[in-house]
Amino acid sequence: MALLEIKDLHKSFDNLQVLDGIDLTVNKGDVISIIGSSGSGKSTFIRCLNLLETPTNGEILYNGESILGKSFNVNSYRTRVGMVFQSFNLFNNMDVLHNCMLGQTTVLKRSKEEAEKLSMEYLNKVGMGMFAHAKVTSLSGGQKQRVAIARALCMSPQILLFDEPTSALDPEMVGEVLNVISELSKEKMTMIIVTHEMQFAYDVSSKVIFLDKGKILEEGTPKEVFDETKNQRTKDFLKRFKH
Repeated sequence: MALLEIKDLHKSFDNLQVLDGIDLTVNKGDVISIIGSSGSGKSTFIRCLNLLETPTNGEILYNGESILGKSFNVNSYRTRVGMVFQSFNLFNNMDVLHNCMLGQTTVLKRSKEEAEKLSMEYLNKVGMGMFAHAKVTSLSGGQKQRVAIARALCMSPQILLFDEPTSALDPEMVGEVLNVISELSKEKMTMIIVTHEMQFAYDVSSKVIFLDKGKILEEGTPKEVFDETKNQRTKDFLKRFKH
């Protein structure tokens, strides 16, 4: 069974239609990159998957169950489908370690000892273990984003959603974050990534989605979308990309 099934998804803000009938199946181990120009609906789509935006129409099934049902436990779902934001969303009044522990102790009801052990494990994994007791405000953007990824991993998610995880970073910090995500892809972590980093999308994805004006215009392997597309709109979008 698919982890996520998205069927005929629509989202409008007043009279503006942002998503116009999106269908997508996400299986365990998929790494799906969503590319497209600004305003194509990429961030709205990924925010709908985590119910940060409520779809106007359509269905989203998680392990076969509708996440839009009235009795669906959204908080529990969000621990299984984690989100990494472009603006990090860390708590500035806590050190790095406690940012990673908070959700584990409050939502998953893990003991402090267990939460601390797991936090250190994932902070070390993303190369931030030595900063465990540092203030968030003392970190660079790239370091903050790596902490945000560690924090998401601490919740033991089945799927990780990334909403342009490098767009707020200085160019020299982009690589350190993309390297962490690349490592996760090698470990078969299921991920959906909205990104402007075309080489990265080409290298790590099992599937690439090209979104244009709220519709999936193209879907396929990186080779199919980047190298073999017959679609003129896709060609125009990718013409600056050489690899």
